[in-house]
Amino acid sequence: LKHTCRLPPLCLDRCKIAMVKKQPKQEPIEKSPWEGKHPDPLPREDERKVRAVVKLAAPVCTLLEFPLDCTPSTKISYVVDRIIDRHGGSISDLSVCVNRFHPEEIVQPESTLQQCGVFGGDCIIYYDFVPRSGALLQ
Repeated sequence: LKHTCRLPPLCLDRCKIAMVKKQPKQEPIEKSPWEGKHPDPLPREDERKVRAVVKLAAPVCTLLEFPLDCTPSTKISYVVDRIIDRHGGSISDLSVCVNRFHPEEIVQPESTLQQCGVFGGDCIIYYDFVPRSGALLQ
């Protein structure tokens, strides 16, 4: 602020007040009603349901079929782990296909059922494997 008054410096305080009053009014900035509020977090749990029937591709054996309740976000690696558990850990190198078993349609363990085209409802997961050598096979 520059003192432009011709009065002695004693009026400096009054001039400052006058200069401050002469400044244009700034309108208050409207705040959003949402400012500082965070949205509710989305649930991490997938509420969509998939009823998968897991089957051995060949030979067809109903004793090796089992149902698996999961979601479209379930990874194929989870399904592979359940299959290995059902075989008592005696199998490895699984090939997995969803809804149709064909060598060109084998899915990777990192894939999800959704990436395989399953968004809910029923599906069939086919698998094939190479048996591990062990006491029974020697």
